[in-house]
Amino acid sequence: MKRNIRLFHFALQIAAVIVSLAVSVIHVHAFDADASRWTLKGLTGFYVLIEELNPNIAKYDKVQKNHIGTQKLKSNVENRLRAAGIRVLSWDEMMKAPGRPILYVCVNMYEYEKFWYAYDIRVEVRQLVTLVNQPGKTINGDTWSVNVTGVMNIGQIQTLYNNLGVLLDRFVGAYKTVNRNG
Repeated sequence: MKRNIRLFHFALQIAAVIVSLAVSVIHVHAFDADASRWTLKGLTGFYVLIEELNPNIAKYDKVQKNHIGTQKLKSNVENRLRAAGIRVLSWDEMMKAPGRPILYVCVNMYEYEKFWYAYDIRVEVRQLVTLVNQPGKTINGDTWSVNVTGVMNIGQIQTLYNNLGVLLDRFVGAYKTVNRNG
């Protein structure tokens, strides 16, 4: 009985995290589908933008010993892109590139119980898009994205890197599908 109540509370907490993530994001997402993959065609590289990590994870020794942080994630993502033959752009190069392509990575975490986290990892391509109802008006929009949501304890911190790797592999596959020469 006590275990069932704990599981019920856990399920409620996960649902609250998912709802809060969904409600806090007001923009439209383009998922990994044939139509969204074609928005990657002709992009010559990406500026990598990593959202700041939630500060409540940095308080644990395990995280500090593994030096997990925004810079390490950025380096990890950039190295994976380079290994896949995808060019990593500097800020200045991105600002001059057609579409101003950005590969945006967000690792969102919520500690629902000591040492236990619900997480959501998103990988998105953002680029300039033209509004149909206002020809000539461009805005920065998401044109391709994937995400994964899960639960881990602080001892499973490698789970974040593993799941980010899976999402980056999906991105590389999507990119190469429409850029066969790249």
